[in-house]
Amino acid sequence: MPRTRIKIIPHLDYAELTQRYRRCREVKERTRWLVIRLLSRPGKPMKVEQVGEITGFSADWVRKIARSYNALGAEGIVDGHQKSPGGKQKALTPEQQKQLFERLQSPPDDGGLWSGPKVGELIKQQFGIHIHRTTAWKQLKRLGLTLQVPRPLHEKSATSEQRTFFKAQLKFFVRLMRWLCPHKQVEVWAQDEARLGLKPVVRRTWALKGQRPISHHYPRYKWLYTYGFVHPQTGNSCLFILPRVNTTVMQIALNAFATQINSRKDKLIILLVDQAGWHTTRHLIVPQDIIMYPIPPYTPQLNPTECIWPMLRERLANKVFDNLDALEAVLIERCQWLMNNPMTVKGEVGFSWLCSI
Repeated sequence: MPRTRIKIIPHLDYAELTQRYRRCREVKERTRWLVIRLLSRPGKPMKVEQVGEITGFSADWVRKIARSYNALGAEGIVDGHQKSPGGKQKALTPEQQKQLFERLQSPPDDGGLWSGPKVGELIKQQFGIHIHRTTAWKQLKRLGLTLQVPRPLHEKSATSEQRTFFKAQLKFFVRLMRWLCPHKQVEVWAQDEARLGLKPVVRRTWALKGQRPISHHYPRYKWLYTYGFVHPQTGNSCLFILPRVNTTVMQIALNAFATQINSRKDKLIILLVDQAGWHTTRHLIVPQDIIMYPIPPYTPQLNPTECIWPMLRERLANKVFDNLDALEAVLIERCQWLMNNPMTVKGEVGFSWLCSI
């Protein structure tokens, strides 16, 4: 006999549940708030089984969380360690945590980078409290800090204001072209090149605990270049493998793209490109019905084509190729797969600000 749908007692309204879910920093507690939020969705609350599929919990565990919330309200969701932390976790008062956070905004005394042991030593010196390095890590997380690799950003990259202006300017230009060319279908595409060669590509991979996977290396410096054209709104793409990057080869790729995408001459393509010399030179003959639209210099994050290269390099990861012919065969297979799976590509290149133009 099927079980009845669980009814959630409205200790908190849906808006408050949403706020609790979004603000929560503890992963497990955050997931429990998500369970209650999904079961309390106005108009059409989810079934227990659906919630389990989304959260990764079993149906019985979802019911247990719901019963706990119904009985205790928010207290039934909050992590027990937060409500009654151990003695070492209580070591720092709110004022001391504030002072610690402010100190962590500048480098340590040795000029290097913060680590668990360094934070533990800082707490010892500043507050006279002895804690283990593991507890020091927990203090960092409690302050809302996470260990991250900084994203590289060129010093000459466009500022936030310049990027916003570029997006608004592009939107205006597209609307203008649609008004001037009502008989044409105006589409925004993006183009970029990627260098791929015999230098190995190393990527993380799953392995059994205690076993270190091996990636064989034989570095050589011979290259092929993939010219990529992507349409963010649909995920359609055109990929060409060519021997080098220069104006002559760019001309070949551009002509092939125009022939493949606009054979009926019923489209106007606005093509986003970076400001590489072979894109901006006067010697490049741009096909009719294509407008080259340069993005700000040193700002690749505005070019959605950049997002397709990790999917291309994924196929080459942790492999050694004897020569460029062997590499090219794998690249052709991967490029064909990407072109035949536009929805997968769209998931990477479908920038919301471009799709809304």
